[in-house]
Amino acid sequence: MRKGWAMASSVATSIISASLTGCRGVPTAGSSARIAPSPVDVSFVSDASRVSQARRIGTAWLRALCQVPQARVDSVEVVISELVGNAVVHGTSEAVGLRMRRVGDEVRLEVDDGSPSEVPRPRQARAEAEQGRGLWLVDALVAELGGSWGFTDDGTVAWCVFPITRETSPMNGGRAA
Repeated sequence: MRKGWAMASSVATSIISASLTGCRGVPTAGSSARIAPSPVDVSFVSDASRVSQARRIGTAWLRALCQVPQARVDSVEVVISELVGNAVVHGTSEAVGLRMRRVGDEVRLEVDDGSPSEVPRPRQARAEAEQGRGLWLVDALVAELGGSWGFTDDGTVAWCVFPITRETSPMNGGRAA
């Protein structure tokens, strides 16, 4: 177990766990308590067809339960696609895990391919290349979100952390991103 994250113990043939149906202790109208939404913790067969499923689960959770602004959800959708896609293509495990947690005003996303490997690095692909831009894109989008990302030392888990909303700044014309 890594850093308090639990992974399903068996290889799933479909989604085995998705906490998408509400929040524990959701505050009622007029209540000032803020309770984090239930986390997402899914495991699915390592297959390219599951990338879109992971993307739909993640974006639905971000929109509905975390109330992340749509423009930010759109960016995270691409990050989820790239990280899960890389796990499916480059991982050697039979399963891929997607975990998402809200901690305060931030979201932590993890994709676990269960395959120890050298830690990948973003690279600039040649203009005519059809692949090789995924991590470069992840790097750019997570930076735009005001977050950070990386891999565990053994290369099994790709992670990113980003704020739910971005503070206003003179750099973006005083608008919240």
